[in-house]
Amino acid sequence: MISANFDWKHTNTKLSNDATTIGKSLSISPRIVESLIEKGYDSEDKINGFLNPQLSDLRDPFLLHDMEKACKRIFSAIENDEKITVYGDYDADGITSTSVMYETLENLGANVEYFVPNRFTDGYGPNPEVYKRLINDGTKLMVTVDNGVSGKESVDVANEMGCDVIITDHHQMPDELPDAYAIVHARYPGHEYPFGEFSGVGIAFKVATALLGELPEEFLDLAAIGTVADLVSLTDENRVIVKYGLQMIANTERPGLYSLANLAGIKEVVNEQSIGFGLAPRLNALGRMGSASSGVELLTTFDDIKAEELAKDTEDQNKKRRKFVEDISTEAIIQAQTQPESAVLVVYGQNWHEGVVGIVASRLVEQFHKPSIVMNLDTNTRILKGSGRSVEGFNLFDAINGMRDQMVSFGGHEMAVGLSIKEEDVTALTEHLDKYAKEHELSDQVKAPLNIFADLSCSDVNEDLFNQVQLLAPFGTDNEFPVFEFTPQNVTNVQTMGKDNSHLKFQMVDHGSKVNVLAFKNGALADDLLANSDAMKVAGHLEKNTWKGRTTIQIMLDDMYSSGVEIVDKRTQVVAKEMFEPAAAYLFFNEKLYNKLRPFVGSDSTVGLYPDLSSFDKFDNIIIVDCPSDISHLQDALSEISFNSVTFYLFKNHYIFKKGMPNRAQYAKLFKFIKTHNNIQIHDKVDEISRYLGIDRDIFIFMVDVFNELNFVYINDGIMNYNPDLVNSDLSNSHAYQNREKQIEAEKQLLTISKEKFKQAIRICLG
Repeated sequence: MISANFDWKHTNTKLSNDATTIGKSLSISPRIVESLIEKGYDSEDKINGFLNPQLSDLRDPFLLHDMEKACKRIFSAIENDEKITVYGDYDADGITSTSVMYETLENLGANVEYFVPNRFTDGYGPNPEVYKRLINDGTKLMVTVDNGVSGKESVDVANEMGCDVIITDHHQMPDELPDAYAIVHARYPGHEYPFGEFSGVGIAFKVATALLGELPEEFLDLAAIGTVADLVSLTDENRVIVKYGLQMIANTERPGLYSLANLAGIKEVVNEQSIGFGLAPRLNALGRMGSASSGVELLTTFDDIKAEELAKDTEDQNKKRRKFVEDISTEAIIQAQTQPESAVLVVYGQNWHEGVVGIVASRLVEQFHKPSIVMNLDTNTRILKGSGRSVEGFNLFDAINGMRDQMVSFGGHEMAVGLSIKEEDVTALTEHLDKYAKEHELSDQVKAPLNIFADLSCSDVNEDLFNQVQLLAPFGTDNEFPVFEFTPQNVTNVQTMGKDNSHLKFQMVDHGSKVNVLAFKNGALADDLLANSDAMKVAGHLEKNTWKGRTTIQIMLDDMYSSGVEIVDKRTQVVAKEMFEPAAAYLFFNEKLYNKLRPFVGSDSTVGLYPDLSSFDKFDNIIIVDCPSDISHLQDALSEISFNSVTFYLFKNHYIFKKGMPNRAQYAKLFKFIKTHNNIQIHDKVDEISRYLGIDRDIFIFMVDVFNELNFVYINDGIMNYNPDLVNSDLSNSHAYQNREKQIEAEKQLLTISKEKFKQAIRICLG
């Protein structure tokens, strides 16, 4: 049984008149127009603006709070040769933010340096001790990027030491703001900018625009990387930044970015996935593994040799990061598997790199669908430090906040937390989380929604549809890939991929059309997919695949589930003891076989002989051991029992359909032989007589049974003679004759057909 990970939500399938009219006017699919109307783009001008964003759509940067004040102070610092330090952050957004601000100030002739905190020694965000050190080193103006609004203590330190602080940030505003010289923020209370969803680099880009007095298109590549990496809304100005930034990346003149893109395998096509899966993870790896300062140098240097060296180092750091993630994930999964009853997984180990435990926590959530906390144990202090990730609808921050007084440190939000705790308090944490999960009914939490754009058949998937969908790109937060639902007739060519077989590839087949599907991190479902191959619902988005000059459109899986009873086809002509080891309800149709194999069935299972089905409702998994002599018996059993999965052995060592029914000539030959011979020793000379008549032994015995039942002969003590008083009767009136016909039909319908047709036949039996 394959269950859906999401709650599939179908958007309005009815097309409005506006969608049809606008679609015709713009020469695009009305369905795409309708999806935009549902998002609030309710006129042709708005829809055209969304589909064709322009650089001129970027608003005046001086609409941002304190922008003019910030620019005046920066220009003053430049004129007076005051040392300016750009204080950044160690993730991809922070690195690109730092690069944009540093390069802008350097181009203006400023005496400028940058500082990127080390997550292990400096922590996240403004650090008062670091501020002191930088100011003592001559800094007169601190300009933060991608951080700062929560740095009240650090700003107070700077003010006391005579250093002004300009904050440029996008994070949530605290109740008490720092007493900074200027705060450039799109959501400043009472002075909100028309668009409030910028990333850190988005704000830095607006500051650069204001300082330079013109749109700095040369920074669009960096702005696009940070915007996509930080998962902010890809609408409005962010959509403009990313669309044109992707074009800049494809034609970048930054040698560091060019080298990094090559190492990431980014070739001809550059899109938001190139950033999300290629560039951003590599830049993020720097901050996870150590210092991210080299990331700023990589993006801002114009020395080709230096750029290549830095790119290679970044790639090496990413490889190390991936190795840490794989190794720790393996250990964490083993621990998690020992906690089947835990509502929230809490795992930890020694020498687990703290920079990647958040990624490992996300892996556990994906595999076990439970909130997960992953921590490293410092063997000297006996303090555990790590990260937690949650599932939709479960507030992990609130859950842990209930025992904040036992935490060494703690922070975060509903879906992600960072924490430190003494080893001796881990048991209390685990018990507290389980209690909280029960009180808040974690097991009953609603699944996250998956919006279905439209239902498609395999024949609908083509390059024209792909090109229509691409009109909505770039995709990301608030503008996700359109997800389509498929109900294929069958799923074939199921195979696992990857060095650890963790990925899955299969083919949907629908009325002669075929479409390939890639399902990353779903390799473990291969067997279940085969068992449900004729009853699958598949949801995914379109992707273009070019291989050896041939381009096809494939589906990237977003979710799938089996829509009916799981049917496992294990038809066999051989039985073995281990076939009866699984806990299940074993159903037999043949009494002799039932008596022979019953001892092999374990005590945690049940066994029954048709038509007695009284004990079978206790099991979700039913195993049909042998082939029934009448297919109606199977239909009756399947309709009477409630189950989620049914496995078919349908054991039968001799198939009678291969010999079929005797023909009229054979009946005539046997009848003539009986009529012309007396006292035939039928029991002792079966082989001799069947050879003499040229009739198969089993067929011969069957024919004798039919004649005996219809009183064409009489048999006493193994001696057979012709019955002179016989009454003519049609052979089909014999029960033996009728039963053999039913057996042949059952074998043909159940044993001779392909796996695909077999499952179709069983679905019919299931009604």
